[in-house]
Amino acid sequence: MRVKLILVFTALFLVLSLTQCKSKNEKNLVGVWQLQTLVINGALLQGNSLGNWLWEFNEQGGYLTDVAGMREKGKYTIKDSILTLKILIPKDGPTQVYKVIKLDTAQLDLFYFENHNRSTLHFIKRNVGDVAAGDKD
Repeated sequence: MRVKLILVFTALFLVLSLTQCKSKNEKNLVGVWQLQTLVINGALLQGNSLGNWLWEFNEQGGYLTDVAGMREKGKYTIKDSILTLKILIPKDGPTQVYKVIKLDTAQLDLFYFENHNRSTLHFIKRNVGDVAAGDKD
C-alpha cells in the first residue's frame, strides 16, 4: 500500500512539473518583443538597422509581427523548445519553425534554419507602455 501511495504522489508530481514547464514558457512568451540582433550565416546585424522589428504574442495563441512596417498576423504554438508560427495574414502564409535557445521574462533567443541559411535572433521584452501606439497594432 505504501509503495502505491508513493507511486501516485510521484506520478502527480511529474504531471504537475510538466504542466508548469509548458505554462512557464507560454507565460514568458506573452508580450511585446523587440529585435536587438540578428546573425545570418555569421554576419551580425543590429536590430535597429532593420527598422523597428517587433513581435507580439498574446495569451490566446495569436501573434503579430511588425518588421519595418510589414505586418503579419497568425497563430503560434510553443512546445519542447520549438516555436511554430502559422501565418494567417497575409492569407495562407508559410509556417515558420524556430528553435528556442533561451526564453525568460526578459530575453528571447531563437535559431532558424532555411535554404542553407542559419539565423539567430535575439529579442528583449518591452513593456507595452514603452511601445508607441503607432508601432504596434
